[in-house]
Amino acid sequence: MRLVLLAGVLVAGVVAGLAVQRGSSSTIVGAAAAGGPAVECSGWTGVTDGCAAWGDRVLAAGAPTTTFEFEDVVRVRLDRPMLGIASTCVAEYFLGRYPDDVAWTEEVDCPEG
Repeated sequence: MRLVLLAGVLVAGVVAGLAVQRGSSSTIVGAAAAGGPAVECSGWTGVTDGCAAWGDRVLAAGAPTTTFEFEDVVRVRLDRPMLGIASTCVAEYFLGRYPDDVAWTEEVDCPEG
């Protein structure tokens, strides 16, 4: 019984630690100052130094939809779902008129490494 309780506490601690890491490990690249959307990499991705290059590759692919004008995009958040172990990543696009609401989500290639 103690082993089960200990395992439960350990799992809860790991989940709490991952949640804190995700909230505090985002990297925002100030591309908005250069006239483009800001690029944000979630802590789950493990990408810090290469965040700008990854964002440039995603943005170079162009608009993922015709639902909005690409010029209206002010921020792109790059994330890796499922506790960081998924094989694909996600790009979330935010528009200037609704900067806190995700306007579009698409699957993108994760960075190498």
